[in-house]
Amino acid sequence: MRQQQRTEYPPGTTVFAKLKGYPWWPARIEADHAVPPKVLKQKSKAKGALYTVFFYGSRDYGFFGPDAIRPFDSVSVENDLKAKKFKTKDLEMAVRQALDPELLAQIEREEAEDEEEEEEEEEEEKVGKNKAKNNTKKTANGKRKSTSRKMAVGDEDEPIDDRKRRRKSMSFEKEDDARSSPVAQQTDKDELKKTPEYKRVYHIRHRLQRLVYNKKEGEIPKDDYPKILQVIKEIEEAPMTYNLLKDTKIGKVVKAACSYPFEDDSMIKERCQQIMRSWKSLLIDPQTGLPASATKSSEDSTIQQT
Repeated sequence: MRQQQRTEYPPGTTVFAKLKGYPWWPARIEADHAVPPKVLKQKSKAKGALYTVFFYGSRDYGFFGPDAIRPFDSVSVENDLKAKKFKTKDLEMAVRQALDPELLAQIEREEAEDEEEEEEEEEEEKVGKNKAKNNTKKTANGKRKSTSRKMAVGDEDEPIDDRKRRRKSMSFEKEDDARSSPVAQQTDKDELKKTPEYKRVYHIRHRLQRLVYNKKEGEIPKDDYPKILQVIKEIEEAPMTYNLLKDTKIGKVVKAACSYPFEDDSMIKERCQQIMRSWKSLLIDPQTGLPASATKSSEDSTIQQT
């Protein structure tokens, strides 16, 4: 009996790969030397893995035997795409990237630009904080001697019991300060930045920023209006939280779109204003339980003024 010849897939070949619990998904065969070492370590744990693949859309990796790989025929896939046979948005996006890898390359370039801009913003924030810290130190040094003398005199006149109560109260205040310290807040922010939700909203923000931010009347071409509406649609569909609003600063950019005088098109402005109104209910600081207006976040106040 003649054995059926097995199809070989060299690195760079676009295929469909089948992961349990998911539909057949477009992927690219990868050479092992081109895969991150941390990812490649997992291949030895995958039973019968022959191929390493990079998934379009999700941009993660998988390891599969020949039975879980099948050919990707561009013509039939394009016909299926036109017939809307791919049932989810994620799968449809992945298929489009597989048909046109430049779409994926563009996303990767934009994300690299986003990371550079984010690093620049963080550096500017650090410089601003250091300046404020230095100014505070100068002020404190000027008042330290007189303040310490007053406290010493006050302690002499204060009853011992009152002094103990005051010190105990101060120790509780220190504990509260530690809970909401800048280090703890920075750790939370760093963890948030690793989430797909943050990356999605941050990426959307930068796309809209390139289209509308700091633009004067007449500087946005009408050809960009459909692109702006598409980004707005993605903002409307993105799950939003207080921390995402605060840390991505997306509110500043949406507000810029609200204030721009679009020619013969009020739809963009109306939808941006509706987004801003819908975000007001989110502006409660989860740490303090207070409205965002009670904090000194410039991002929150930007949203509330709309």
